[in-house]
Formats: sequence, structure tokens, C-alpha cells
Amino acid sequence: MAAYRQLLAENHVEEILADVKQNHNLDRKKELPVWLPLAECFKNGTRKAEDAVPSGLYFLDIDEKGLTETLWKKVQAENLIEEFRIVYFAESAGGGTHIWAWRTPGLSIEEDIQRLADRLGVNYDSHVTDLARCCFMVSEQYVKLLDPSVFEASPSPSEGGDVESHEDESHSKSGNQTSLPLGGLGWAFHGIPYEKIVQALLWKLGYGDAPVEGERNMALYTMSRYLRFICDFDEQKLFAIMPHWGLADHEVMSTIKSAVGSVRPSGLPSQIQDVLTSLGAAMEVETEKTEESPVTPVDDKLPGILQDLSDHAPEEFREATLMAAMPMLGTLATGIRARYRDGKMNSASFIVDIEAPQATGKSFVDSEFELLMDPIIKQDEVEWQKEMAYSLAKKNGEEVKNPCSQIRIIEPNIGVSAFLERALYAKGKHLFTYAPEIETVQKNNRGGAWTEKNDLFRLAYDNKPWGQHRISKDSFSGKVTLYYNMVMCGTPNKCRAFFADAESGLVSRVTPVVLPDLVGARMPQFKAWTKDEVERVKRQCLCLMDEEGEVSLPLINQAIEKWDEGKRQEYLQTLRYSLDVLRRRAALNGFRAGIIAYLLEGRKETERAVKFALWFAERCLHYQLQIYGDKIDALHNSALSTQASKGNVRYLDALPKEFTKEDLVGLRLANNESPVVKTIIYRWVKENQILKIGTNLWQKVG
Repeated sequence: MAAYRQLLAENHVEEILADVKQNHNLDRKKELPVWLPLAECFKNGTRKAEDAVPSGLYFLDIDEKGLTETLWKKVQAENLIEEFRIVYFAESAGGGTHIWAWRTPGLSIEEDIQRLADRLGVNYDSHVTDLARCCFMVSEQYVKLLDPSVFEASPSPSEGGDVESHEDESHSKSGNQTSLPLGGLGWAFHGIPYEKIVQALLWKLGYGDAPVEGERNMALYTMSRYLRFICDFDEQKLFAIMPHWGLADHEVMSTIKSAVGSVRPSGLPSQIQDVLTSLGAAMEVETEKTEESPVTPVDDKLPGILQDLSDHAPEEFREATLMAAMPMLGTLATGIRARYRDGKMNSASFIVDIEAPQATGKSFVDSEFELLMDPIIKQDEVEWQKEMAYSLAKKNGEEVKNPCSQIRIIEPNIGVSAFLERALYAKGKHLFTYAPEIETVQKNNRGGAWTEKNDLFRLAYDNKPWGQHRISKDSFSGKVTLYYNMVMCGTPNKCRAFFADAESGLVSRVTPVVLPDLVGARMPQFKAWTKDEVERVKRQCLCLMDEEGEVSLPLINQAIEKWDEGKRQEYLQTLRYSLDVLRRRAALNGFRAGIIAYLLEGRKETERAVKFALWFAERCLHYQLQIYGDKIDALHNSALSTQASKGNVRYLDALPKEFTKEDLVGLRLANNESPVVKTIIYRWVKENQILKIGTNLWQKVG
């Protein structure tokens, strides 16, 4: 197959065919290379029918022009590929149709041709029974089908033209293969031809039209690793749609098998998703579910109130609706604590950042906030009355006792002292902030030490103590363990500005959510809530407020640990630093989401609760890597470059069976990553993935 593709390129077949078909320059047909489909070889080195070794194929040559598309549809609709064992289908150089198929035992070539022609209802060239007959090659755009099995050599060519035994051998070798269109021709994913997807992905990964020599294996592996998600993890299909760039077929298949068998992310990788989006694909892709990654799609059954929220949100907003709900529900369930797998006690604390261009529907959080936080909003109204009465009395010079009002919903522009005061008065309950515009928080942080709260956000996420000493008669002094939840919304540029420091630790604690691109689209409509539905939701909210005490979540902890281990193994293969950094807190966020799901399931670790925890962890990590991954990698590699590393390269697979330190360093540098590999090699040895067999020489295990 690789030699065939190279032959097409070297002989400028596409250019010649354009001249033949468009300019009717028929003399140039003789410049085209040719097929000899009926002969495997010629015993005496000359093209004579009497010297031919039969290939086991027959050839139907249809001269009538303009029938190719109609016949191809008929072949597909009536499943004739399987019935007649067709291996090649193409429009000929002259505009007719060429079809090859395996011969039928007991029938002559002419009988096979007549049988297929009758089924298709066509006339044919009767001279193609000659074993030395050739036909012109055409470029891939005219080929509907080319089964790779036609290139396999016969193990024992028959001297006497024993077509039956030879054909049986040839077909048995490809009996488990599916006849596949060459280069994806005639095949599409959600209406997009595979060849377009392949080319777009090549450009996205930085290879341009094709990788240069020295990059071909790595490009083939990386491309296959992404494309497997839209090829049903089918090695033969990938073999057919992927360019081979001159690599031997066995080498191509070996690389594809390695890519297909590599660790699978639990969702569609962002790189291929971006390509599909840019090409106009419908993104309703369900990644194959496996036991290793039981991540639940958004539209599956969800715990309690989460199902209500999902049902009322349009498809484009369901994910953001569920993730924005976590800080609100965590604030309602402020009395609950759960011990994480590391032994540390946790509350349901979240920082969620919803990112989308202006006027694209971020304000959906307004109504969600009013619905879910209604009990606390009403409590705060009472507390504000106490606060205002106290302030008015103080202003009038009256001696009154501070009511220490427990106001829990605080403004995004609150100062540090006021934040501390509210946290003290909350007495271990969560405070909550909703910032419809993240710029409000950012501007407030510019006010200096009195207003900058990034340190507070980090400590509050970790539920750690914080305090300050009185530095003036008007300042507030005290120390308190922080419990805090926050939802922010903003445009991409404003969110990037707020989380500008990728090393601050805040980016790994935040759960970012990116709304889908709605440019030019109708604004999705949320389903209206009935009075009964609102009352049902509010009852669930009140139940969460009544929850208290410590809960044990062994199943959720176990599932999160398994998920995290899968990401750790993926890191050991890809060596993407940001994946190793971000997976840990994404796992913790998933566990905390599991606390909420557990409560909504009536304090039961149901399958729905476990799957929701895993889903939340997966989506959190997905967006963290999408937004901050490249910057974290660049900082780690001491290369503040906007060029993204090819972070999904599996270095251990890409290395030879035995390799040196320099081999690994070269691969890392080729992918814009750090040449420091000492820790990587140490980790591989410790994980029993490689053995040291000599000075500066290691061997892969297995």
C-alpha cells in the first residue's frame, strides 16, 4: 500500500488525470502507471499470459461512462462487497468503472465476470479474461475501495494456474479484514470525509501537509491515537484512512496497533474535537465506555436535583449548569464533612469559573443562583436587617451589642477584613460569592493587600485557617478556618487575566467550564420551571441544609483512586507535566462532587453517585488541561513559548526496545519539552516498565 501511494506521487498521477479528464488529452493516459490485477507475477519476467501466475482475482471492466457513483451506491446498498468479495472499485481513467473481486472456486474468470455484471445490470469488456491484461492507475480521489489484502504475496504460487487453491489461500489471509476504502475515500464521519479530517489534524499537530523524514513514525502514532476515537478503535480502518508516507505496511500496522492499545482518555481528546468542530462535525460523540473509565455522559440519569437541572437546560448548557451548581449545593450542605482517600477531612468546597464570549448566555447562572440559593438568600435578608439596625444604632451613638449577623452570601468586591469578619460570624458554615463578571473580582484584587484575596481563595478551597492582626482601630482582628464557595463568569480574556499565574496554585483548584461556541447560532432556550418543579427543588435544597456530620464514602474514594491511577499511568506514558500536576486536584474536585451526589441519593453510594463523581473529575481535568495545560508545561520546560508541546506522545512506546538516555532526550526536544529525563527514567524503573541492562542502556519490559 505504501509503495502504491508512493508510485502515484512519483508519477504525478493526479496531475495527468486532470489533464486527461478535464482537457480530454487522452494521449497522456499512456504516461500513467498500470495495474496487472489478474497476475501475481510472471515466471519468465515477461508479460505474457502463458507465463502468468494467477492472482486469484477477476476484473470487471465497464466502459460506459458516468455509472461509477450509481454502481457504487448499489454495491453498498445491496452489500455486494461481501457477497462477491470485491476488493477494488474505482472510476477508470477513461470515465468507466473498474471492479476487482476474488474468484469463485469452480467458476472460470468469464463466468465470474458474467455473474457480477448480471447482478449490476451492465455490459462489460470481454477481453479482460487475459491474465496479462493491465489497467491504468487513477489517483485516490477516484478510488472508492482498495482492500490491502490484494498486496499480500501468495505463500506458494501454483505452477499450473490452480486458481481455486490459490484464491482460497489469498482470501483466507484477509478473511478477518473488512474491505476498506483507500484513504477514507467514500467514508465520512458525521458527513466529513476522513481525508479532510486527517489533513486538518496534521496541520493542528504541526506537521503541515505531511511529516518530514524522521517524524513519520511519531506522526503516524500520534495521529492514530487521536483518530481511533472516530474509527471505532478499528486498526484496519485506521490502516486504510491514514497516509503511510513511505513506511512499510507491517511497520504502519505495528504502530497503529500500539496507538489503539494505548491508555485511553475517558473523553474525546480536545485536539480531535477541535478539528471536528472546525470542519463542522456534529459533536454528539459518545466515547466507547470501558471498565477502566466509567464516566457518565451528562444526559444519563443523575442524582436528585441534578437531574432536574439537566432536564431544564438545553444541550449546550447542561454541563455548565451542573458544574455551576456544585458551589451552591456545597454551600447548602455546609454541615457535611467526608474523609478523602489521603485521610484528610473535606467539605464540599468549589471554585467554578464559567468562560464564554460576551452575550453568549453566561447569565443562565443568575436564575440557577436564585433557585438553588433561595433558602440562604432569605436567611440573609433577616440577617441584613439585624446588621442595618446595629449600624444605625451605632451611628446614632447608642450602646448596642453587635449581633454578629451571619450573612453568608458576600459580594465579589468585599475587602479582606470584611471577609474575615463574615467568616468568623458564619461559625464554620460556608460563605458564598457569585460574580457575574470576573472582572469585578480582578479589579478588586488590584486594591493591594486590603482587597487581594487570591491567598484567601486558596486557603478556603483547602479549608485551612487564616487570620490577621489588628493594624488600626478600624481593622478587624481574628483567626478562622475558611469555608467558602464561589462561581465566577467571564470572557476568555478576562478569565485568562485573572488566572494569569499558572504557578500560583489557584489554577489547579479552580474548575473551569467553557461554554460551546454559539457564534451565529440561535440562543438555546431553557425549559420553564413549573410551580411544582420549583417547590420540589426547594425541598431538596432545604434537606441539604439539614444535613450534618461526617459521612464515609469508600466506594467513591475507591473509584476516584482508580481514575487517578489511570491518569498517573497516562502521565508515565505521555510525560505531560501538566497532566500530573492537574490530575490530583481534579480527583479531589470529583470526590467533593461525589459528596453532593451521595446526599442527593439519600445518603447512598449508588452507581449514579459514583459515576457523577467521576464525570465531574474528568470534565474538570479536561478544561484545566485545555486552558492552562500548555502554559504549565512551558513553565516547567523553562520555555515560555506559546507553541504547545505534543503532550499526548507516548514516549515509552515510541522508544526502541533498547534505548539510551540520549534517545529519550531527543524525543523530548523534538516535542518542545524539557531534556531533563533523570526523574522520568527513575520512575519507569520503579514502575518496572524498564530495566537497566548496561551503562546508559535500558530495556523495555514486556
